[in-house]
Amino acid sequence: MQKTQEHTFPTIEIVPLGTAFLRAPLLSDQLITHIQERISKQEKVLIFYNRRGSGRAFICQDCGYFPRCPHCDIALSHHTSPKNILLCHHCNYIENHSLLCPNCQGSRFQSIGIGIQKIEQDLSWFFPNVLMTRIDSDIEMKKKELLQKVQSSDIVLSTYSNIAFIHQDIAEVIFLLFESDLTLPDYRIEEESYHTIDYIKKSEKSILIQTYTPDHPLLHIISEGNYKDFLGYITPERKKFLYPPYAQFALLRIHDISKDRLTNIIEKIVNKIEILKKDSTFLAYDRDIWERYRGEWVQKIILKDIDLSYILIELEVEIVKNRAVTLEYR
Repeated sequence: MQKTQEHTFPTIEIVPLGTAFLRAPLLSDQLITHIQERISKQEKVLIFYNRRGSGRAFICQDCGYFPRCPHCDIALSHHTSPKNILLCHHCNYIENHSLLCPNCQGSRFQSIGIGIQKIEQDLSWFFPNVLMTRIDSDIEMKKKELLQKVQSSDIVLSTYSNIAFIHQDIAEVIFLLFESDLTLPDYRIEEESYHTIDYIKKSEKSILIQTYTPDHPLLHIISEGNYKDFLGYITPERKKFLYPPYAQFALLRIHDISKDRLTNIIEKIVNKIEILKKDSTFLAYDRDIWERYRGEWVQKIILKDIDLSYILIELEVEIVKNRAVTLEYR
C-alpha cells in the first residue's frame, strides 16, 4: 500500500519592527531583501496595508494647525496620487493642498502617519524599474482591469486584505503591519485575520508578517497552531464579553443633522430599553461623546444578551419607520 505524502505549508516569517533595521518607514531590511529575491526569480509579491493616502493628517509644524473635514470629526488625509489634495476618508470631501497655513501663514507642513501612497513612493525608490500596482478606493478600476494589472505587475500594493487578490503567480504575501487591522473596533477582526492568513497558507504562498507586537498570541497560533487552537484562544473572550455565538449583539446607530433631535431620539429609545431589558441585558450608549459623519451627528446604542428579540420587536417602530435609526444585528 502506497504511503500518503504529508502535506506541508510554507513557513511564516515574523519580523519584529521594534528591533529591525528600517530602510524607510515600515520597510525593513528583511522585507526589501525578500522582494529583491522574488523579483530576481521573476516572482510576484503582494503587500497588504490598510491605510489610504500618503499621510493620515497634514499638520503645520509652526503652530500645530491641521485641516479638518467640515462635515466629519476627523482630520483630512494627505493624498499625493492622482494629485496633491487633502481628502476626508468618511465623506470624500476634497480640499486643495495649501502652501500656507491659514492659521499662522507658515509654510512648514508635514504629513503625519504613513499611508499606502507613501509606501508606494518609497518602494519605487528602492525598485525604480519594477512594475508596481496599487489597489485602493482612490483608484477606480473594473474587476477585469484590476486582475490584469495584478497579472502584469511584479509588486502589488493593496489596502484590502482580500483573498481575491491571491493570484496564482504570487509567490509571497507580506503584511506590512499586522496590528493595523487589529486596532479596528470590531470583535470579529481577529477571526477575519486568522481566516485570511490561513487561506494564504493553504494556497502555498510564503508569508512575511511585520509587527511591533511579535509576542501577540494570535501570531503564535497563526504560525504554529490550527483552527482548534484558535477557537481555544477566541472562545473565552467571546463568552466573557457576551459576543456571538454566545450571545446576541445589536448596534443601533442614530444619526441626524440636528443635535437636539438626535438627543430626543436617543432618550426615547434608551428609556424604552431600560423598561424592557432584563438584569442580564448589557446596555451601553453615548452620553457625552459627540461625533459627526457626513454632515450628521452620530451616536450609538449597544445591546448584548442571550436573547434580544423581545426588545427589538418592541423597538420595531423606531427602527423600521425612523430614517434616523439603523440596526446591525447578529
